[in-house]
Amino acid sequence: MDIPLPLSKLALHLVNRDDKDKKYVVLVATGSFNPPTYMHLRMFELARDALNSEGFCVIGGYMSPVNDAYNKKGLISAEHRIQLCDLACQSSEFITVDPWENLLSACLCVALIYSTLLALLEFGLLNRYVCQRHMQRLWCGLHPQGGQDLDKIISNDEILKENRGNIRIVDELVPNQISSTRIRDCISRGLSIKYLTADEVIDYIRDIIST
Repeated sequence: MDIPLPLSKLALHLVNRDDKDKKYVVLVATGSFNPPTYMHLRMFELARDALNSEGFCVIGGYMSPVNDAYNKKGLISAEHRIQLCDLACQSSEFITVDPWENLLSACLCVALIYSTLLALLEFGLLNRYVCQRHMQRLWCGLHPQGGQDLDKIISNDEILKENRGNIRIVDELVPNQISSTRIRDCISRGLSIKYLTADEVIDYIRDIIST
């Protein structure tokens, strides 16, 4: 499916073609976003801070909502989740939504989603703005909720262990327990979800429920 990649929030003014050593990064988060929460947005902020502090230059971020074929219980339609993600990241200067994965007829693996996005960036941007070799393929991991040991998880997985040099573990100085599951639980109980996600997201959810 030929869907143009949204480019309006990519910080192309940060790209310096004369700096041959600078590495530019575009963040991508896949997931249900059912609904998107402040925790999802915080992941982008934490990842950007961590990578920028290492000398990388983050020029943008994409939320990529999972396809309807994922068939997760309680998953609302792709149309609604794209709208919710658009609303959630309205206030961000660098996070936007890539609807490509969501609008396909089948569910894809994460690696294919990343490689497709990278190809689109290389074809549509890098030939004009950045030498292709400057783009880095990075995984940026956050310490998961519940105190899981990411180092242990990585060491017990051959693929993760083999690519350990491309993995960044980011500590949260301000722990955040917000999740889509907990927000849905609050909604089902008739409880307030104010300050758990953007007001625009809350208003949209109310409209869905009322119809």
